[in-house]
Amino acid sequence: MTILVPAYNEAMVLKSCLDGFRNLDYENYQLIIINDGSKDDSIDLLKQLLHLKECELPAMNKLVYESVKATYCSAMYPHINVIDKVNGGKADALNAGADHSAGDIIITLDADSVLEKSALIHINEAMQDPLVIATGGMVHVGQMYKKGKPKFKGLGLVKYQLSDYMMSFYVKRLVQSKYGLMSVVSGAFGAFRSYAMFEVGGYKKTIGEDMEITLNFQRLIHQKYKNCTMLFVPKAQCYTEVPADFKNLSKQRVRWQKGFLDSLKIYNKQKIHNLGWKLVMFMILDALLPGSVGIITTFLLVISVFTGNLVGLTLVLLIMTAVLQISLRLTSYRIAVRYGHRYSVIDYAKIFIFSIFEYPTYRMLDTYYFLYGTIAYFLQKNHAWNKVDRTGLVSIYPEDAISKIPMLVEVSTAIALESVQEPESLKKLDL
Repeated sequence: MTILVPAYNEAMVLKSCLDGFRNLDYENYQLIIINDGSKDDSIDLLKQLLHLKECELPAMNKLVYESVKATYCSAMYPHINVIDKVNGGKADALNAGADHSAGDIIITLDADSVLEKSALIHINEAMQDPLVIATGGMVHVGQMYKKGKPKFKGLGLVKYQLSDYMMSFYVKRLVQSKYGLMSVVSGAFGAFRSYAMFEVGGYKKTIGEDMEITLNFQRLIHQKYKNCTMLFVPKAQCYTEVPADFKNLSKQRVRWQKGFLDSLKIYNKQKIHNLGWKLVMFMILDALLPGSVGIITTFLLVISVFTGNLVGLTLVLLIMTAVLQISLRLTSYRIAVRYGHRYSVIDYAKIFIFSIFEYPTYRMLDTYYFLYGTIAYFLQKNHAWNKVDRTGLVSIYPEDAISKIPMLVEVSTAIALESVQEPESLKKLDL
């Protein structure tokens, strides 16, 4: 496996990210950190932490990206490389990393994500099946974990996101995976067959690059590798830092909505058949219907407040959506227990109370981000990626648990060049 970590102004979180690698139970991997023209001291920090020295890291020249200024090897850890390149954005950085990779499985990981120690073992197990060409891992809200244990304590805005992540992954992703309808392999933690990554042309410079490449993989499955699939692997877990204030949360959620619309625009009416109607209909129902119902319900509620007359339809919609949303969130916490994430009895009581409280409060933000992101996408000419500020506070391992990074066998250039070819096992299958 080759793990790609794109880094733009990530000096605050790089140490925590590396701490995650120091605790991995898996050893057979290459790590490439791509410094995407950072303006902070990211590259200096990497040189200090990893004892970098310039070395040749061969490129396969299969993907397009901004020019590379230098490539480095770690004098301490031979399996870790760093690419220092001209700024081109997250998709561009991932393409540069993939083009210099040695593994036949490419994992993408955000710099603020910390891997759980057995994460790569579970990814490896899932991808032993040659028909699995991509997988996504479980992404937890790192601020809600102390020394690896869940604790329902913190800001209301973070708790709101916790419920969101739990439902999105433990409910939605599990259902999507079961029926072959994965629409997003999260950019925070995803794994792809390298031959398929190169076949789709890598990442495109869009607002939602993770959704765009997922749809490209779905197109590949629909058109060529008909027996292949993408899976969600709930046992493969990582912890990420979510926005802790309204300003940064707005940046992220508006970008997500724009990214969704941008991906739909790429797959316009003429190309929709490339994805298959089952996936397209699921995406419409999953993404557009809840947002539309939220807008209608909010509009009717405002009218009811001003008129003093609660319309029957408003009451029905409020009750239906409230029961559905609260039930789904509580179900996700129940499913989480299967994968080792159990809260205390007191925390479960808090979760239940908060699930009711957040519906008429924080949950209204969903409608706002849906509406504002949609309008902004069509009215704004330039869509900035709007990077979220990080604090580097997420650290799931106690200091005394940080062990040395295992020294791994260096992977040869020959393997790197060989890995991008379609495996013989796939060629022999009826795809």
